[in-house]
Amino acid sequence: MTSLENKPENTSLSKKPSIPRFGSSSNSMYKYISAKFYHPKTRFEDLQGLSFNKSGDCDLIQANSKFIAVPISGPGGRVGIINAKKPGRLPTHLPSVLCNSEVTNFKFNPFNENILVTVSDDNKIRVWEIPEEGIRDDVAEPKHSFGAGSMDKVHLIEFHPTSENVLLSTSDDFGHPTVRIWSLDTQKEEIIIKDQHKDVIFSCAWSLDGTQIATTTKEKKLRILDARTGDLIAEGASHNSIRPSRLVWLNKDRIISVGFGLGSAREVLLFDTKNLSKPIAKKQIDISPSVMSVYFDPDCQVLFVAGRGDRTIHTYHVSDDELITLAKIEGTTLQQGFAFLPKRTCNVRDIEIDHFYRLTPNSIEPVGVRVPRARPEYFQDDIFVPTSDIEHPAQDAASWFSGENKQTELISLQPEDMTPLSNAPPPPSQAQSKAKFEMGKKFV
Repeated sequence: MTSLENKPENTSLSKKPSIPRFGSSSNSMYKYISAKFYHPKTRFEDLQGLSFNKSGDCDLIQANSKFIAVPISGPGGRVGIINAKKPGRLPTHLPSVLCNSEVTNFKFNPFNENILVTVSDDNKIRVWEIPEEGIRDDVAEPKHSFGAGSMDKVHLIEFHPTSENVLLSTSDDFGHPTVRIWSLDTQKEEIIIKDQHKDVIFSCAWSLDGTQIATTTKEKKLRILDARTGDLIAEGASHNSIRPSRLVWLNKDRIISVGFGLGSAREVLLFDTKNLSKPIAKKQIDISPSVMSVYFDPDCQVLFVAGRGDRTIHTYHVSDDELITLAKIEGTTLQQGFAFLPKRTCNVRDIEIDHFYRLTPNSIEPVGVRVPRARPEYFQDDIFVPTSDIEHPAQDAASWFSGENKQTELISLQPEDMTPLSNAPPPPSQAQSKAKFEMGKKFV
């Protein structure tokens, strides 16, 4: 991978294809997307004691290139830590960090793979530092533990997308839902956003540049707030249900919410961030009561939606304000969630556009998402565009809280020994046809 000069964010989605003479106008280059389930020897088998009692706003698996974390049932608020480099049969007693009370959420630091942050029913935020080789025994002493006196029922945490050690948390605070932004360097709440929400906050997501925050609430509202001042930028109606929903930003102008309509109808809503009065696109997934996990690939503009307890992962290509349904990813066992890894972990030689772990009740399976192409020997530079280096921060916490907005660099995924498809010679059949055409012109 090579670093590229930082470029301004691409605020437009891919161009709308011209209507073909025959066939559908909703064709997508990812139409035949498929999944490769890796060899059983790469799986983590015999997972015991997975905790299923987490709320819909908590993903049951978090992962990076070094570690995998899953909640484990039992007293003490356990989060099991698995060394991602050692697949195979897991121990009966999975080494865990102990949070003293029921864990409500947990996340790895995207800029430091050895740092895990947990929140629990005792309203404490704990920061755990995991050794390079993982942990062999239970760990009860975190690196840091902090909170606020008025904080109650903390259930969401999100790391800033570009700045190191900036953490967002949401809590109910005895009927006064509050968003706090913490500095992990000082373990202090630097920003408190109150009085903007009237009911429980279901989901919260940073904008890609880290200057805005989007939230959905039990009052069926979608809001966009200024991350530093807490000022309301936009507000509109969300899903017509009081069940949990999930948010992902596509770019600074578009945001997607995945949740429930009437009668357990699971749906995807696409919004213009400047006008939240109504969605600009809507797609019903199916009818099911299970809560969903969501991931959006900003490079390929592909959305992944997985229901807890389903076998299917639904995929959609977002193109020019349209949600194009792609092929489903079908598993043989029931899934409890997924965790996507950074783009650099993808095998670009096999045209693997995404790589993730799929959690089942008793195992963790690595899965690759692939796109069939006619000339796989070339680097597919139309698919593997320069991608954001999400593993290295653009700035530290102090500079962000002082008002600076720096963006992460772009990196190339092209291997040194592969030629870009855009520079490849025409295929033999095309060259032969051209030669015949040129020969024919001589006789005209």
